[in-house]
Amino acid sequence: MQAQPGRTIRWARRTVILVDILLVVTPFLLLAGREAELRYTGYGLDERLFIPAGPTPNYQLNRELYRKYYPTNDPMVKGLIPPVRMKQQKSDDDFRVFCLGGSTTGGPFPAILNELLIRSEVNKAVEVVNLGIITFNSYQVLDIVKRLPEYDPDLLIIYMGHNEIYGPLGVGSKVALGTSRDVINLVLWLRKFKVYQLANNLYSSLRAPPADHSGKERSPYKRMVNSSIGPRHPLRAQAIENLTGNLHEILALADHHQIPVIVGTVVSNLRDWRPVDSEPPPESLDVGRWRQLLKSGMNAFEGHRLEEAERAYQKAIELFPDHAQTHFDLGHVSLAMGQRDKAERSFMMAKDLDVLPIRAPSAVNEAIKRVADEADIVLADFEAVFRDHHADTVMGKPVFFEHLHPTVPGDYLIASHLTNVIIDEGYLVAKRRLDFNDPSLKRELRIDLSGVSTVRLGRMLRLWPFNINNEGYQFP
Repeated sequence: MQAQPGRTIRWARRTVILVDILLVVTPFLLLAGREAELRYTGYGLDERLFIPAGPTPNYQLNRELYRKYYPTNDPMVKGLIPPVRMKQQKSDDDFRVFCLGGSTTGGPFPAILNELLIRSEVNKAVEVVNLGIITFNSYQVLDIVKRLPEYDPDLLIIYMGHNEIYGPLGVGSKVALGTSRDVINLVLWLRKFKVYQLANNLYSSLRAPPADHSGKERSPYKRMVNSSIGPRHPLRAQAIENLTGNLHEILALADHHQIPVIVGTVVSNLRDWRPVDSEPPPESLDVGRWRQLLKSGMNAFEGHRLEEAERAYQKAIELFPDHAQTHFDLGHVSLAMGQRDKAERSFMMAKDLDVLPIRAPSAVNEAIKRVADEADIVLADFEAVFRDHHADTVMGKPVFFEHLHPTVPGDYLIASHLTNVIIDEGYLVAKRRLDFNDPSLKRELRIDLSGVSTVRLGRMLRLWPFNINNEGYQFP
């Protein structure tokens, strides 16, 4: 009896297709089963942004939030998520504001904003929730914003930019996943899965780095900074590109959920904070002549021969334009000569040329303004606010602790400006307008300088990198 080749081939194809499907599907079924098992046993990260605060009617910020962005064995992770709380039940009469960013957002300005809005007798019960977390940058803010709609926000305030290079997942961070924004956000998405967390934890345990005995381990920057990044390093441009992409995505998510957003420019201490370090002189430079010009400029400045000091520093800059400290010194000469705008340009240049850019370079604010304009959202230009506050000088003490963290008066500047923006944009209706310069209002809110710098600034100045050349430095 002859075989029926057509029929045999047809069944063979079906069998091959079935086997191919099983080969493709089986690993996913095994992974799904393992994922379900790990979730059932409570393994890995708790993905919730907020968790119930015991028997109270409040939520509290998940204290394990850091573990998604830092190695699980990093001692820096423990205790750095602030004890943030908010109501579980939000009524129609409530107005919930989330403030997002790094440690500068994590200061007092959200609490001051809450109080100022209440004193303005706005038409809603205000709840300002502070989600400013030390070291966080646009990657973490984007990740948080993805989960915020379930908590019914009425307004987002975003103040970020200083940690784009060295914050977790930043281009110059030790906690990095390369420089591609798409790859980094993909990995953050994968970290939602317990199977991925298990594989990552096993891998991390095999390649755990040796303990750091350098004496700098108490500084969070020691654990963040991978290396210095010169002013013309391509990673700086990559950081701005990543910030721009993340900010666009944040605003798109907010727009999709019809959540208003205010995004702010960032500020830093220009006048009273030296560049951490400068580029070394190039081999082609006449170093002897250049150093002599710097010495002449310093001696002339100390002798109050300001025009002579200005000429010396300008000649030094002509020889070596990328030396951050020279621009900083020239800024103080210009300031002593009463040339405020010229001094500000020199101080800004000194900040931008700092080879350890822990203060946001000017390109960060340029990117923030550009994205705000393109997305047609409200911009709070804090840089302009602080500049106007320092009408006779350049922004610095006493509204900053150190390099960029505002003191209480600095946070008051931010909060008072935001109060005006919120009311002017119609997000809330106020029965009264506050006079933010009123001394009695400041006294009631305890907006003064008592105790704002001694302890915190002293502690900060003992840590790397601030102990390099800023310890004991005072504005003349």
